[in-house]
Amino acid sequence: MKKATKHSIICALLVAVCMVLTIGAAAARIEGLYVMPTDIRAFVDGYEIPAYNIRDKLGIVAEDLRGYGFNVVWNGEARTLSISKKDGGVSAPIDDIRYNSKKLPVYSTDIVTYIDGAVVESFNIDGETVIFFSEISKYGTSLYDNDCRASFFSVAPQSFAKKTIEALPKKIIHAGGEIGGMLGSNSLEALDATYQKGYRVIEMDFVLSSDGHPVCLHDWSSYYSDSITSLPISKAEFENVKIFNQYTSVTLDSLVAWMKTHSDVYIVTDIKENNVDVLRNIAAEHPEIIGRIIPQIYQYEEYLPVRAMGYSNIVLTLYRLPTYNDKTNGKYNRTFAIKNGLLAVTSDATLANEAFVKEFTSVGVPLYVHTVNDEAEQQKCFDMGITGVYTDYAK
Repeated sequence: MKKATKHSIICALLVAVCMVLTIGAAAARIEGLYVMPTDIRAFVDGYEIPAYNIRDKLGIVAEDLRGYGFNVVWNGEARTLSISKKDGGVSAPIDDIRYNSKKLPVYSTDIVTYIDGAVVESFNIDGETVIFFSEISKYGTSLYDNDCRASFFSVAPQSFAKKTIEALPKKIIHAGGEIGGMLGSNSLEALDATYQKGYRVIEMDFVLSSDGHPVCLHDWSSYYSDSITSLPISKAEFENVKIFNQYTSVTLDSLVAWMKTHSDVYIVTDIKENNVDVLRNIAAEHPEIIGRIIPQIYQYEEYLPVRAMGYSNIVLTLYRLPTYNDKTNGKYNRTFAIKNGLLAVTSDATLANEAFVKEFTSVGVPLYVHTVNDEAEQQKCFDMGITGVYTDYAK
C-alpha cells in the first residue's frame, strides 16, 4: 500500500512538472512588457468593449468580439483563433465592463490569431488572447478622440466628423412649434408652419410606442388626443392618431421623410426615456440623417456611447442630472462641454442667474435656457449674455 502511494505521488509530481513545462513553453513572460492602467475606452458600433493598454496601444480580448458582430472560431488541435466579420451587428455586448487598474504582466502565446486569414499579433493576458483594437479597422471606420479619451469603430459609413453645424440660432423651436394656438403638438402641421416662418433648428419630443418604435409625443396622455390614454399604443395605431384631434401625428419614420424634403433642417431630440437606446435606433435605422440630428444628453455617462454612434452635434441638457448641485455646477459642466466639444449646454431658465451664466459665457461655451415664450423675458436672457432660448413660438 505504501509503495502504491509513493508511486502515485511520483506520477502526480511528474504530471505537474510536465504541465508547468508545457505552460511555460506556450506562455513565456515577455520581459519588460506590461498591461498598463488606462482611462481610454473602446466602442464597437456604439457599444463599449473592455480595453487594455499594451505598448501605448489599445488592446481587446479576441473572444469578446463574438458579441460585437464577429465570428471567433477556436481550433484546439491547430491552436488557432480565426476572426471574421459576420452579417448583422452587435448582438451580445458586455454589460459589466472591466476597467484595468493594475500593472499586469504580458505573456507570449502559441495560439496563432487570424483576421480574414492574415496573422495578427496577439498576447496572453491573464489567460485570454488579446489583439490590438486597430486590427478590426479594416471592416469599417475608426476614430481615436484624445479629447474624450476614447476610440471608436463602426461598420457603418460614418466619418465621426466633428460638428456639422457651426452654431445654434438664438431661438430653438420647442416641440415642433405652436400651431393653431396649441403648444407641444409635435405635429406635421407644426413642423410645416415653423419651417415656413424661416426656422431651421427644431426640437421634437420622442417616446416609445408599445412595439418599441420612436414616435413624436411628449408623453402618453389624453391631453394630446381622445385616442390616447396613459398607456402606449403601437406605431401603426399612433400613425392614425390626430393630435389635438386635428393635426397629423409624426413617427420617427415620417419625421425622417419630412427631413429629406427639408434638407436644411436640424432636429434637436428630447427623448423622454431610454435616451441612448432611442438614439441608437435612429443611428441604425436612419444613418443618412445622423449629421442633422442634435441629440440632447441628460447624464454625463451618455456622452461617449452617443458619440460612438457617430453623432457629432451633442448638447448637454442639465434638468435631469441627479442633484441640484450637479445642475448648478457651472464650472464642471462648462469643463465637460469644452473637453468633449459639445455644441451647447442647456439649462432650466430658473437657474440662469448672472453668476451661473458667466461661468459659461466667459469661456465661450454657448448656454441655452428653456422654455421662454415671452419676448420681453427672452430679451432679458439675451441681455444677460445667454446665447439662446428654446421657445414654443416661431415668430
